[in-house]
Amino acid sequence: AVLLVLLALGLASCGSSKVAQCNSFAEVINDAQEFKNDFESDIDSFTQQASGAQSLADIQAAATQYIGAVDTVVTNIDGMVGSLEGLELPDEELAQYRNEYVTIITGSGQELEVASEAMQLVAEAESEEQLGGVLEEFQSKANSAFTNLQSLSTQEATLVTNINGYSGAEAPADAPAEE
Repeated sequence: AVLLVLLALGLASCGSSKVAQCNSFAEVINDAQEFKNDFESDIDSFTQQASGAQSLADIQAAATQYIGAVDTVVTNIDGMVGSLEGLELPDEELAQYRNEYVTIITGSGQELEVASEAMQLVAEAESEEQLGGVLEEFQSKANSAFTNLQSLSTQEATLVTNINGYSGAEAPADAPAEE
């Protein structure tokens, strides 16, 4: 009977350890939602400013706003990567999920930097003629980054679903659907 109690306690503590690891992992991922929401708000603001641009100065101001928003979110992504890498996850499957998540968000940060570099071409244009000359390069880089970001976002959504399944958590009802 004592062996059974010890075995049950051992299993319970093992399960609890997994739960604690899952909760720590989820906390880091959920904290990111705030900076993602801020970034989306900044991009909405950029879009409004850019759509109302009537001069080169207006376009440059919108581009500078975009670059600032990207710089902020990339800094936040770097911090998130550090937090994820700092998690102690003895559970091998959770550790693998964490590593996959780090790869995805690191890729997202890199693609955002590509988009920011493309926007820098717009911000640095000294004349409308020069702006016209960089638009093709801007569009090519920005479209490529956007396509890659969409793919990474889909990978992230799938990974979060897998993590939730492994952790026994259900996705929130308002969670974004996979694209």
